[in-house]
Amino acid sequence: MVQFLHRAEIEHAVEAGSISEHDTLAIPTVQMRQLGITQDESHMREFFELVHAFARNYKSRSLMASAYFNFSDQYKRSVLDSASRWDLLVASPQANGFYTAQGISQYIPDMYSIIEHEFAHMARARNDISIEEYMRDGWTFHGKGVWSYLNQPLPQLTMIGSPNYGYRSIYRDLEAQVTVVPGNTQLQKDIHQEALGLLAHSKIVSQDELKQRTRGSPLWLRGLKPFVMKKM
Repeated sequence: MVQFLHRAEIEHAVEAGSISEHDTLAIPTVQMRQLGITQDESHMREFFELVHAFARNYKSRSLMASAYFNFSDQYKRSVLDSASRWDLLVASPQANGFYTAQGISQYIPDMYSIIEHEFAHMARARNDISIEEYMRDGWTFHGKGVWSYLNQPLPQLTMIGSPNYGYRSIYRDLEAQVTVVPGNTQLQKDIHQEALGLLAHSKIVSQDELKQRTRGSPLWLRGLKPFVMKKM
């Protein structure tokens, strides 16, 4: 698999001079650390660095969505250290697939609320980082992706694929993602409408709200957090 990816990378390489401003670029990346394949991990690191560098001089906003608030430590740190505005979109407890589960699984939505609250506390000094929760009657939320707006009202970049941007996406699972850089306004509008459609059923949650929500959680649930962050 490593040889196949390396051969494909060479065969399908694009020279910078051959790209028109009207071309749409699709950049595929794969992640499988156990086999030494870290394309997506490296790509995400470069993406965070690019957004941060751009935001030091211009307005920048990015939306990152995941079914669960279980972003890896490096991704959370990249958001906290970024000069850009960030909106993190995840499932509300009611839109979590485990909301109606039985047994110990019924506490999984509470666990994610605890993780959300801890991150909100870390980001309390920033007024340009928000946590938004998707909530729609009768729906569960499994959305994932990135939409990046670099000093423009329409996105210049979006990511589509399987990663939830958590620990497992980097260290355990086989993941594939495509980064799309749209080359025309209509495609940008379509990508933007996709983001707006998700946000239309979402609301920002505050640190105080999350604190109140998690106040009655059993103490043993917090002890399971390291396990959940690496397994879910």
